[in-house]
Amino acid sequence: MPAVFVHGVPDTHHVWDDVLDHLTRTDVIALALPGFGNPVPEGFTSTKKEYVDWIIARLEELGSPVDLVGHDWGCVLTSRVASLRPDLVRTWAGGDASISGTVEWHSIAKI
Repeated sequence: MPAVFVHGVPDTHHVWDDVLDHLTRTDVIALALPGFGNPVPEGFTSTKKEYVDWIIARLEELGSPVDLVGHDWGCVLTSRVASLRPDLVRTWAGGDASISGTVEWHSIAKI
């Protein structure tokens, strides 16, 4: 069961480099979201649903439930993935994101 890390916006998967260097497990994957260190698939318009579907497709390719970790916007996306497809997720951890509709996101996140 690999651990899969999903970064926030406007970061790339390299935000996880220092974290991964401290892990003893070797079955770790840091996904690069489309448009953030990864090409944008044909027809991809960068909606929340498309990012969630993209993550789900990556997890399905792995073939077993994962330990899923999200940061910032990646936290929001991975919480949605876990709620839609709990069969793909063994454990979930997220940080630095709010799920409250009253939180005012920073200017970059609003773009």
